[in-house]
Amino acid sequence: MESLRMLSPAEATSTLLTWNIESDGDLRRIREDIRRFFAERTPGLADDRVAQHMGLVATELAGNALRHGLPPATARLLSSDGHYILDVSDGAVGEMPRPDPAPQNIHAGGRGLPICLAVAEQVCWYTTGTAKHVWASFPRSR
Repeated sequence: MESLRMLSPAEATSTLLTWNIESDGDLRRIREDIRRFFAERTPGLADDRVAQHMGLVATELAGNALRHGLPPATARLLSSDGHYILDVSDGAVGEMPRPDPAPQNIHAGGRGLPICLAVAEQVCWYTTGTAKHVWASFPRSR
């Protein structure tokens, strides 16, 4: 499996939700907040596959930031023309995210990025001076 492309998301985005990620307990809250957000704003989408995939990808990326990154870690749900973007950042600017091509056993990690790549429209990463960002995009329902 190849590494992720280094690419920033579209610049014209607005922030819909933001979370500080400090422990594994925050992962459930992120998934629940995403489900609640779509249930309140777009009735019928809360049970939609895209909303489910967004919750899964958000927790995978946030979990990776906790396990492989450096604090502070933050997750954001962004909106751009035609897409929702999940952006997770951490302080490990020198570490490039790499999908594990073949996890060694069923109990080992290494499946987070391959899961994200399988369900998101696009998964990329970029760095700023103080943060590494991994982001995934999802199409808006028409």
